[in-house]
Amino acid sequence: MSWYCIIIADGEPRETRAGSFVSALRSAYRRAGEPAGAAAFVNRGSASRFTFLLSPEAATCATELLRRYQASACQQAPNLHRYAPLPL
Repeated sequence: MSWYCIIIADGEPRETRAGSFVSALRSAYRRAGEPAGAAAFVNRGSASRFTFLLSPEAATCATELLRRYQASACQQAPNLHRYAPLPL
């Protein structure tokens, strides 16, 4: 599986929707047995959106969330320089 990107953009209730996503992701991670290599990152550098990146292992345990939040697959591993780790 690829890395995946989820964007929660301006025009949505960003804070609430981002909080719901993080909570659901953490639950999916725990239900999957906390797989090694699962990692998530967030960039809140823009005032108008949140961007989340999920490693292939995290994406594997959160396939329903990928659909619900309209995730897009990354063509290559992302540059994580501007992203902060999101504790799972």
